Amino acid sequence: MGAVVRNKWPLRFAMGLLAGFGGLYALYSLAKRWQQQQENRDVGCCQPKTQNLLRRAIDLDVNSQETEDSHQGHVLVNPHDGLEQQHLQVILELLRRTSDTSIREDVLVTIGNSAAFTVNQDLIRNLDGLHVIANCLLDEVTSVKVKAMNALTNLSLNVANQEELKIWIPRILKIQEAATLNSELQVAGLRMLTNISVVSTHHHLMINYIPHFFKLLVEGTENVKVQALKILVNLSTDPELTHDLLCAQVPPLFLLFDNTISKEFLIRMLVFIAILKENMNLLHDSVQYEYKVESLHSVIFGNSTQFFHKIASLMLYQDPEVRQHMARIIV
Repeated sequence: MGAVVRNKWPLRFAMGLLAGFGGLYALYSLAKRWQQQQENRDVGCCQPKTQNLLRRAIDLDVNSQETEDSHQGHVLVNPHDGLEQQHLQVILELLRRTSDTSIREDVLVTIGNSAAFTVNQDLIRNLDGLHVIANCLLDEVTSVKVKAMNALTNLSLNVANQEELKIWIPRILKIQEAATLNSELQVAGLRMLTNISVVSTHHHLMINYIPHFFKLLVEGTENVKVQALKILVNLSTDPELTHDLLCAQVPPLFLLFDNTISKEFLIRMLVFIAILKENMNLLHDSVQYEYKVESLHSVIFGNSTQFFHKIASLMLYQDPEVRQHMARIIV
Protein backbone atom coordinates (compact mmCIF):
# COMPACT_ATOMS: atom_id res chain seq x y z
CA MET A 1 0.00 0.00 0.00
CA GLY A 2 2.78 2.41 0.94
CA ALA A 3 4.38 2.27 -2.50
CA VAL A 4 1.06 2.93 -4.17
CA VAL A 5 0.32 5.95 -2.02
CA ARG A 6 3.71 7.53 -2.64
CA ASN A 7 3.39 7.40 -6.44
CA LYS A 8 2.80 10.80 -8.04
CA TRP A 9 -0.48 11.32 -9.83
CA PRO A 10 -0.52 11.93 -13.56
CA LEU A 11 -0.86 15.65 -14.23
CA ARG A 12 -4.03 15.33 -16.23
CA PHE A 13 -5.77 13.28 -13.57
CA ALA A 14 -4.62 15.60 -10.79
CA MET A 15 -6.08 18.57 -12.66
CA GLY A 16 -9.27 16.61 -13.21
CA LEU A 17 -9.60 15.87 -9.52
CA LEU A 18 -9.06 19.49 -8.56
CA ALA A 19 -11.47 20.79 -11.19
CA GLY A 20 -14.27 18.24 -11.17
CA PHE A 21 -13.71 15.68 -8.44
CA GLY A 22 -13.15 17.89 -5.42
CA GLY A 23 -15.11 15.63 -3.07
CA LEU A 24 -13.23 12.49 -4.01
CA TYR A 25 -9.89 14.29 -3.97
CA ALA A 26 -10.55 15.56 -0.46
CA LEU A 27 -11.60 12.11 0.69
CA TYR A 28 -8.54 10.54 -0.87
CA SER A 29 -6.26 13.10 0.75
CA LEU A 30 -7.92 12.44 4.08
CA ALA A 31 -7.53 8.70 3.61
CA LYS A 32 -3.82 9.20 2.99
CA ARG A 33 -3.55 11.25 6.16
CA TRP A 34 -5.53 8.63 8.09
CA GLN A 35 -3.19 5.91 6.84
CA GLN A 36 -0.12 7.89 7.83
CA GLN A 37 -1.59 8.49 11.27
CA GLN A 38 -2.25 4.78 11.69
CA GLU A 39 1.40 4.09 10.85
CA ASN A 40 2.55 6.73 13.36
CA ARG A 41 0.48 5.39 16.24
CA ASP A 42 3.19 2.91 17.13
CA VAL A 43 5.65 5.75 17.73
CA GLY A 44 3.34 7.71 19.97
CA CYS A 45 1.87 10.23 17.54
CA CYS A 46 -1.58 11.56 18.30
CA GLN A 47 -4.41 10.89 15.82
CA PRO A 48 -6.53 13.99 15.11
CA LYS A 49 -10.23 13.70 14.47
CA THR A 50 -11.18 12.96 10.86
CA GLN A 51 -14.95 12.84 11.10
CA ASN A 52 -15.68 16.45 10.16
CA LEU A 53 -13.17 16.45 7.31
CA LEU A 54 -14.73 13.31 5.87
CA ARG A 55 -18.17 14.82 6.07
CA ARG A 56 -16.93 17.91 4.26
CA ALA A 57 -15.33 15.71 1.61
CA ILE A 58 -18.45 13.68 0.97
CA ASP A 59 -20.63 16.79 0.64
CA LEU A 60 -18.56 18.33 -2.15
CA ASP A 61 -20.08 18.14 -5.62
CA VAL A 62 -18.62 15.89 -8.28
CA ASN A 63 -19.16 17.50 -11.65
CA SER A 64 -17.90 17.00 -15.16
CA GLN A 65 -16.55 20.23 -16.58
CA GLU A 66 -13.97 21.72 -18.91
CA THR A 67 -11.09 23.70 -17.39
CA GLU A 68 -8.54 25.84 -19.17
CA ASP A 69 -4.88 26.06 -18.17
CA SER A 70 -2.76 28.89 -19.61
CA HIS A 71 0.11 26.49 -20.32
CA GLN A 72 -1.67 23.24 -21.13
CA GLY A 73 -4.74 24.43 -23.04
CA HIS A 74 -8.09 22.68 -22.54
CA VAL A 75 -8.36 19.71 -20.24
CA LEU A 76 -11.57 17.69 -20.39
CA VAL A 77 -12.70 16.09 -17.17
CA ASN A 78 -14.92 13.07 -17.66
CA PRO A 79 -16.34 11.37 -14.56
CA HIS A 80 -16.80 8.18 -16.58
CA ASP A 81 -13.01 7.82 -16.56
CA GLY A 82 -13.40 7.03 -12.85
CA LEU A 83 -10.86 7.01 -10.06
CA GLU A 84 -7.45 5.46 -10.43
CA GLN A 85 -6.74 2.18 -8.73
CA GLN A 86 -4.54 3.58 -5.97
CA HIS A 87 -7.26 6.00 -4.87
CA LEU A 88 -9.93 3.34 -4.56
CA GLN A 89 -7.41 1.06 -2.89
CA VAL A 90 -6.74 3.55 -0.11
CA ILE A 91 -10.42 4.33 0.36
CA LEU A 92 -11.32 0.64 0.58
CA GLU A 93 -8.52 0.10 3.09
CA LEU A 94 -9.94 2.94 5.16
CA LEU A 95 -13.35 1.25 5.12
CA ARG A 96 -11.86 -2.08 6.08
CA ARG A 97 -9.83 -0.81 9.02
CA THR A 98 -11.93 1.87 10.65
CA SER A 99 -14.72 1.14 13.13
CA ASP A 100 -15.93 4.74 13.28
CA THR A 101 -19.56 4.72 12.18
CA SER A 102 -19.62 8.17 10.58
CA ILE A 103 -16.43 7.47 8.62
CA ARG A 104 -17.77 4.13 7.40
CA GLU A 105 -21.01 5.76 6.31
CA ASP A 106 -19.28 8.55 4.41
CA VAL A 107 -16.85 6.21 2.70
CA LEU A 108 -19.71 3.91 1.65
CA VAL A 109 -21.60 6.87 0.16
CA THR A 110 -18.50 7.90 -1.79
CA ILE A 111 -17.91 4.37 -3.05
CA GLY A 112 -21.58 4.07 -3.97
CA ASN A 113 -21.41 7.26 -6.02
CA SER A 114 -18.24 6.17 -7.80
CA ALA A 115 -19.81 2.77 -8.50
CA ALA A 116 -22.30 4.45 -10.81
CA PHE A 117 -19.58 4.19 -13.50
CA THR A 118 -18.69 0.86 -15.08
CA VAL A 119 -14.94 1.39 -14.91
CA ASN A 120 -15.14 1.84 -11.15
CA GLN A 121 -17.36 -1.22 -10.79
CA ASP A 122 -14.61 -3.30 -12.37
CA LEU A 123 -11.86 -1.65 -10.34
CA ILE A 124 -13.64 -2.23 -7.05
CA ARG A 125 -14.15 -5.89 -7.89
CA ASN A 126 -10.53 -6.37 -8.90
CA LEU A 127 -9.43 -4.84 -5.59
CA ASP A 128 -11.61 -7.31 -3.67
CA GLY A 129 -13.69 -4.32 -2.66
CA LEU A 130 -17.00 -6.12 -3.09
CA HIS A 131 -16.39 -8.27 -0.03
CA VAL A 132 -15.05 -5.32 1.96
CA ILE A 133 -18.29 -3.46 1.26
CA ALA A 134 -20.50 -6.52 1.76
CA ASN A 135 -18.92 -7.16 5.14
CA CYS A 136 -20.47 -3.87 6.24
CA LEU A 137 -23.82 -5.69 6.09
CA LEU A 138 -22.66 -7.40 9.28
CA ASP A 139 -22.32 -4.05 11.04
CA GLU A 140 -24.60 -3.63 14.05
CA VAL A 141 -25.45 -0.06 13.01
CA THR A 142 -28.48 0.05 10.71
CA SER A 143 -27.40 3.21 8.89
CA VAL A 144 -24.13 1.52 7.90
CA LYS A 145 -26.07 -1.45 6.52
CA VAL A 146 -28.28 0.89 4.51
CA LYS A 147 -25.36 2.67 2.90
CA ALA A 148 -23.56 -0.60 2.24
CA MET A 149 -26.71 -1.92 0.57
CA ASN A 150 -26.96 1.22 -1.57
CA ALA A 151 -23.35 0.88 -2.70
CA LEU A 152 -23.87 -2.79 -3.52
CA THR A 153 -26.99 -1.89 -5.48
CA ASN A 154 -24.91 0.22 -7.87
CA LEU A 155 -22.18 -2.39 -8.01
CA SER A 156 -24.69 -5.17 -8.78
CA LEU A 157 -25.49 -3.58 -12.13
CA ASN A 158 -22.33 -5.36 -13.28
CA VAL A 159 -22.87 -9.04 -14.17
CA ALA A 160 -19.35 -10.01 -13.11
CA ASN A 161 -19.98 -8.32 -9.76
CA GLN A 162 -23.23 -10.24 -9.34
CA GLU A 163 -21.33 -13.49 -9.65
CA GLU A 164 -19.04 -12.53 -6.78
CA LEU A 165 -21.87 -11.15 -4.68
CA LYS A 166 -24.04 -14.25 -5.00
CA ILE A 167 -22.76 -15.63 -1.68
CA TRP A 168 -24.28 -12.55 -0.02
CA ILE A 169 -27.75 -12.94 -1.54
CA PRO A 170 -29.08 -15.17 1.32
CA ARG A 171 -27.85 -12.58 3.82
CA ILE A 172 -29.48 -9.73 1.89
CA LEU A 173 -32.76 -11.65 1.70
CA LYS A 174 -32.74 -12.21 5.45
CA ILE A 175 -31.85 -8.60 6.20
CA GLN A 176 -34.69 -7.11 4.17
CA GLU A 177 -37.20 -9.65 5.51
CA ALA A 178 -36.23 -8.97 9.13
CA ALA A 179 -36.09 -5.19 8.64
CA THR A 180 -38.87 -3.01 9.96
CA LEU A 181 -41.73 -2.80 7.46
CA ASN A 182 -41.27 0.11 5.05
CA SER A 183 -37.95 1.07 6.62
CA GLU A 184 -35.03 2.54 4.69
CA LEU A 185 -33.13 -0.71 5.19
CA GLN A 186 -35.94 -2.79 3.72
CA VAL A 187 -36.23 -0.54 0.68
CA ALA A 188 -32.45 -0.65 0.16
CA GLY A 189 -32.51 -4.45 0.31
CA LEU A 190 -35.38 -4.67 -2.17
CA ARG A 191 -33.55 -2.40 -4.61
CA MET A 192 -30.47 -4.56 -4.39
CA LEU A 193 -32.55 -7.70 -5.02
CA THR A 194 -34.24 -6.00 -7.97
CA ASN A 195 -30.89 -5.62 -9.69
CA ILE A 196 -29.82 -9.15 -8.80
CA SER A 197 -33.05 -10.61 -10.19
CA VAL A 198 -32.77 -8.93 -13.59
CA VAL A 199 -30.99 -12.05 -14.86
CA SER A 200 -32.22 -15.53 -13.96
CA THR A 201 -28.87 -16.85 -12.71
CA HIS A 202 -29.72 -16.40 -9.03
CA HIS A 203 -33.51 -16.70 -9.10
CA HIS A 204 -33.43 -20.05 -7.33
CA LEU A 205 -32.03 -18.36 -4.22
CA MET A 206 -35.20 -16.24 -3.89
CA ILE A 207 -37.84 -18.96 -4.20
CA ASN A 208 -38.46 -19.29 -0.45
CA TYR A 209 -39.06 -15.53 -0.19
CA ILE A 210 -41.78 -15.34 -2.85
CA PRO A 211 -44.60 -15.32 -0.22
CA HIS A 212 -42.78 -12.51 1.58
CA PHE A 213 -42.72 -10.38 -1.58
CA PHE A 214 -46.46 -10.95 -2.06
CA LYS A 215 -47.08 -9.91 1.52
CA LEU A 216 -45.27 -6.63 0.88
CA LEU A 217 -47.62 -5.95 -2.03
CA VAL A 218 -50.46 -5.60 0.47
CA GLU A 219 -48.76 -4.27 3.59
CA GLY A 220 -46.04 -2.01 2.19
CA THR A 221 -46.00 1.63 1.26
CA GLU A 222 -46.18 2.58 -2.41
CA ASN A 223 -42.39 2.53 -2.68
CA VAL A 224 -42.08 -0.90 -1.05
CA LYS A 225 -44.93 -2.29 -3.15
CA VAL A 226 -43.30 -1.15 -6.38
CA GLN A 227 -39.90 -2.57 -5.40
CA ALA A 228 -41.39 -5.92 -4.37
CA LEU A 229 -43.42 -6.07 -7.58
CA LYS A 230 -40.32 -5.35 -9.67
CA ILE A 231 -38.69 -8.42 -8.13
CA LEU A 232 -41.77 -10.57 -8.77
CA VAL A 233 -41.92 -9.42 -12.40
CA ASN A 234 -38.26 -10.33 -12.84
CA LEU A 235 -38.87 -13.75 -11.31
CA SER A 236 -41.92 -14.32 -13.52
CA THR A 237 -39.79 -13.99 -16.66
CA ASP A 238 -38.08 -17.25 -15.69
CA PRO A 239 -40.37 -20.09 -16.90
CA GLU A 240 -38.72 -22.48 -14.45
CA LEU A 241 -40.15 -20.45 -11.56
CA THR A 242 -43.71 -20.31 -12.87
CA HIS A 243 -44.90 -23.22 -10.74
CA ASP A 244 -43.18 -21.81 -7.63
CA LEU A 245 -44.95 -18.49 -8.14
CA LEU A 246 -48.34 -20.05 -8.81
CA CYS A 247 -48.05 -22.29 -5.74
CA ALA A 248 -47.14 -19.44 -3.40
CA GLN A 249 -49.63 -18.56 -0.68
CA VAL A 250 -50.79 -15.01 -1.25
CA PRO A 251 -52.97 -12.41 0.47
CA PRO A 252 -56.18 -11.25 -1.28
CA LEU A 253 -54.53 -9.47 -4.19
CA PHE A 254 -57.83 -8.08 -5.46
CA LEU A 255 -57.58 -5.58 -2.59
CA LEU A 256 -54.74 -3.93 -4.51
CA PHE A 257 -57.02 -2.81 -7.33
CA ASP A 258 -58.71 0.15 -5.70
CA ASN A 259 -59.06 3.81 -6.56
CA THR A 260 -55.70 4.69 -5.02
CA ILE A 261 -53.58 2.39 -7.16
CA SER A 262 -50.94 4.21 -9.19
CA LYS A 263 -50.55 3.71 -12.92
CA GLU A 264 -46.96 2.49 -12.46
CA PHE A 265 -48.03 -0.21 -10.02
CA LEU A 266 -51.08 -1.16 -12.08
CA ILE A 267 -49.10 -1.67 -15.26
CA ARG A 268 -46.42 -3.74 -13.49
CA MET A 269 -49.13 -5.88 -11.91
CA LEU A 270 -50.79 -6.47 -15.26
CA VAL A 271 -47.43 -7.36 -16.84
CA PHE A 272 -46.80 -9.82 -13.99
CA ILE A 273 -50.18 -11.53 -14.46
CA ALA A 274 -49.81 -11.59 -18.27
CA ILE A 275 -46.39 -13.24 -18.09
CA LEU A 276 -47.69 -15.84 -15.64
CA LYS A 277 -50.61 -16.67 -17.90
CA GLU A 278 -48.37 -17.10 -20.91
CA ASN A 279 -45.96 -19.32 -18.97
CA MET A 280 -48.84 -21.25 -17.42
CA ASN A 281 -50.10 -22.15 -20.88
CA LEU A 282 -46.70 -23.67 -21.59
CA LEU A 283 -46.87 -25.65 -18.34
CA HIS A 284 -50.29 -27.06 -19.18
CA ASP A 285 -48.87 -28.50 -22.35
CA SER A 286 -46.40 -30.59 -20.35
CA VAL A 287 -47.85 -31.44 -16.93
CA GLN A 288 -50.93 -30.80 -14.80
CA TYR A 289 -50.62 -29.30 -11.31
CA GLU A 290 -53.00 -29.08 -8.40
CA TYR A 291 -53.09 -25.81 -6.48
CA LYS A 292 -54.35 -24.97 -3.01
CA VAL A 293 -57.18 -22.52 -2.49
CA GLU A 294 -54.88 -19.83 -1.05
CA SER A 295 -52.33 -20.15 -3.86
CA LEU A 296 -51.64 -17.43 -6.41
CA HIS A 297 -53.01 -19.66 -9.14
CA SER A 298 -56.35 -20.05 -7.37
CA VAL A 299 -56.60 -16.34 -6.60
CA ILE A 300 -55.90 -15.23 -10.17
CA PHE A 301 -56.87 -18.07 -12.47
CA GLY A 302 -59.24 -20.03 -10.23
CA ASN A 303 -62.84 -19.25 -9.31
CA SER A 304 -62.11 -15.98 -7.53
CA THR A 305 -64.97 -13.84 -8.81
CA GLN A 306 -63.82 -10.85 -6.75
CA PHE A 307 -60.46 -10.76 -8.46
CA PHE A 308 -62.05 -11.32 -11.87
CA HIS A 309 -64.47 -8.43 -11.43
CA LYS A 310 -61.65 -6.14 -10.32
CA ILE A 311 -59.62 -7.02 -13.40
CA ALA A 312 -62.62 -6.74 -15.72
CA SER A 313 -63.36 -3.24 -14.41
CA LEU A 314 -59.98 -2.14 -15.73
CA MET A 315 -61.35 -2.33 -19.27
CA LEU A 316 -62.93 1.04 -18.52
CA TYR A 317 -59.44 2.57 -18.46
CA GLN A 318 -58.80 4.76 -21.48
CA ASP A 319 -55.02 4.48 -21.10
CA PRO A 320 -53.72 2.53 -24.15
CA GLU A 321 -50.88 0.92 -22.20
CA VAL A 322 -53.27 -0.43 -19.57
CA ARG A 323 -55.62 -1.76 -22.22
CA GLN A 324 -52.71 -3.37 -24.07
CA HIS A 325 -51.68 -5.43 -21.06
CA MET A 326 -55.30 -6.20 -20.21
CA ALA A 327 -55.67 -7.74 -23.65
CA ARG A 328 -52.79 -10.12 -22.91
CA ILE A 329 -54.67 -11.38 -19.87
CA ILE A 330 -58.22 -11.76 -21.12
CA VAL A 331 -57.41 -13.20 -24.56
